[in-house]
Amino acid sequence: MTTKKATKKASSTAGTPRRPANGETATQAHLRVRMYRQGLGDCFLITLPGDDGPFYMVIDCGVVLGTDASGIQKLHDAVDDISQVTGGQIDLLVVTHEHWDHVSGFTQAKDAIAKWKVAQVWTAWTEDPKDSLANKLRAERKKTEDALRLAVNRLNEVGAMDQALRVSGLVDFMGATSGSTATALDYAKGLAGKNLRFCQPGDPPIALPELSGVRFYVLGPPKDETLLHKSDPSKGTAYGLDDGSVPSNAMFLSALNRSASPDGVVGDSSLDNPFESRFQIPFGRAQRVPFFQRHYFGDLEDNSLTDLKTSMAIRDQSWRRIDGTWLDTSETLALALDAATNNTSLVLAIEMVDTGEILLFPGDAQAGNWLSWQDLKWTEKGSDGKDVVTTGPDLLARTVFYKVGHHGSHNATLSQKGLELMTRDELIAMIPVDHAMAVKKRWGKMPLPELVDRLNEKAHGRVLRIDDAATTPAQLQAARPAAITAQDWAAFTGRVAITSLYFELSF
Repeated sequence: MTTKKATKKASSTAGTPRRPANGETATQAHLRVRMYRQGLGDCFLITLPGDDGPFYMVIDCGVVLGTDASGIQKLHDAVDDISQVTGGQIDLLVVTHEHWDHVSGFTQAKDAIAKWKVAQVWTAWTEDPKDSLANKLRAERKKTEDALRLAVNRLNEVGAMDQALRVSGLVDFMGATSGSTATALDYAKGLAGKNLRFCQPGDPPIALPELSGVRFYVLGPPKDETLLHKSDPSKGTAYGLDDGSVPSNAMFLSALNRSASPDGVVGDSSLDNPFESRFQIPFGRAQRVPFFQRHYFGDLEDNSLTDLKTSMAIRDQSWRRIDGTWLDTSETLALALDAATNNTSLVLAIEMVDTGEILLFPGDAQAGNWLSWQDLKWTEKGSDGKDVVTTGPDLLARTVFYKVGHHGSHNATLSQKGLELMTRDELIAMIPVDHAMAVKKRWGKMPLPELVDRLNEKAHGRVLRIDDAATTPAQLQAARPAAITAQDWAAFTGRVAITSLYFELSF
């Protein structure tokens, strides 16, 4: 998308200059990124140097479904910490997408968040109730979530317990089983009243009146259904992964479409049989058909087999039945739905105007979202009156901070059209991941080891993770990677504040 509009000044209702608990004044305000360590989920507080004092920006607030009581308490502690640092005044709240691990705090810590004074809220165009494509995507999501919940029940009924657990885990990750993900997102969207912005990719760079040294570029999500549904990278475009193409869900979706009521509601009987009635033989009737009696249910013709176990094994033909086999695609469908929702993530590149440096916050954007940035262009007039063109790859090349997408999963950081374009030597990364929790959820490669290795190479070891063992400055200093000099590591750790609740990086 190309635009020739001038830089856009967005309205704000931030109010009078603040003097929060830390006593920071306008002249003292500087850029900081605080990543909370509440568990597997995203919660960030960004402090920007505003014209009248620090400008406070919160991006997401959540933790994955199934987090234990201590993790939930940490989420509450994070919200309380945000309240203390900001004095309860949030200049900008960004909610990237509708997943429980990004929005649960707006339900779980609602009482504390209700005390915030939020000036404005930004989310993606996919949440706009007036956008026809957004409405279509939401309707498809709701229908598929209903089907997956019923599929879990059917998988349990036919004894496919392991698969039921995997599908259930994926649905839990989306928060679909909780029934409150949409409620949490809606609450967050309403925190600033009418000051709600649905961000479009390629919008003119957004400049806020009280934040003259900073601009925001909106990179995603794309307004392209094909890219929104492209979750896995093509061969050779990611780390440690071949082509991620998946089998068709046609049978599952066909059964779903045949059984849904006119208003799209899926009934309890919808997943009983994937086949049309003309292709079915009721089980009781099949037992009386000579062909099936002879080959499936009849007596053994080989009377020489007298061993009871052998006889029963031959008589038992249950292994031939496909009652639940067709449900195998439900896992693929759950993965596709999860990825499609991730691809609706709002992606922001925060630019420091004086230096041109970029802080990249991609939410959980996956392959299609990343690919769409390659074609984005912003055209503005320079001080000499000539056109100055900025592209998506230009922003990646100027990135000095990268919030790693989707907890470091395989399809949320492209290689040649992503991380490899981040060529600044100052690059630092944060990964909001808890690997132990990911393993409990059966996502053993979250984060992907190959990606973590490359991040450490690109960022010279300056990669911070929620699940790092270090909780004190001394422990962080002692965790110096072997390939990093003591001097370089000390220069980095001197910019990091660390507690058991957060990492905070200063610029």
